[in-house]
Amino acid sequence: MQKLALKTILFDMDGVVIDSEKLHLRAMGLTLERHGIEYSQSFLTDYVGRSDESFFRHVYENMDNTHSMEELLEEKNAFFEGLLKELKYVEGFTDFIQKVKSIKLQAGLVTSSSLFTVRKVDKLLNLTSFFDIVITEEDTQKHKPNPEPYLLALDNLGADHRSTLIIEDSINGILAGKAAGCGVAGLTTSFGAATLQDAGADWVINSFSDLHPLIDYKAP
Repeated sequence: MQKLALKTILFDMDGVVIDSEKLHLRAMGLTLERHGIEYSQSFLTDYVGRSDESFFRHVYENMDNTHSMEELLEEKNAFFEGLLKELKYVEGFTDFIQKVKSIKLQAGLVTSSSLFTVRKVDKLLNLTSFFDIVITEEDTQKHKPNPEPYLLALDNLGADHRSTLIIEDSINGILAGKAAGCGVAGLTTSFGAATLQDAGADWVINSFSDLHPLIDYKAP
C-alpha cells in the first residue's frame, strides 16, 4: 500500500477520538422524551456529525415550538453531562495519535460539538493536549456538511489540503472533508462501510490500526 505524503491530520471528535456518538443521541432522545416529542431513531441518526444547534432548530421549527432552542440545548447538555462517566477514547486512538505526533505531523480537532462539550470531555480525558488546534461549533457560522470548519482549520494551521488527511465517522463529516479538498478516511464506529463509501470516503477503516500502513513513520 502506497504511503501518503502527509503533513497534517484532522480528526472529528465524536465517534473518532471519543466513543461518544451514542451518548449524544441518548441525551438528545431524553430531551425530546422529557417534553413528549415523538421521534424515530433514524431521525436522530440523521444528525450524527452535525451540530446540536441544527438539531434543536429543526425540532423547534418543525416539531414543537413550545420550548426555546436555548432551553432544549441546556437540557441536552445536562443529560449528556450525566452520561459522561461512560465516556472513553475510541480504541486505538491514543496509540495512533502518539505515533503521529512522534513524526511531527500537525494534528487538529474539528468537531460540530460545542465548546461546552469539549471542555467537559477535556476535564475527563485531557484530549485537547493531543492537538495543535481545536475547532468547535462556535468557531464557524456554517457547520458540517459544509466544509467551513475544515477550511478554517487548514487556514489556521497553514496546511495544504493536498497533504492533509481527515478522519471522520459520519456522512456529514465525510461530505465536509471532501468539500474541503482533503483525503478522507471513514471510520466505521457509527455507520457501515458501504454507507461511508457511498458518502465519498477515500478509505474505509474499521480501526485506527488500518491506517498504519498509510502513514510513513520514519522520522523526517
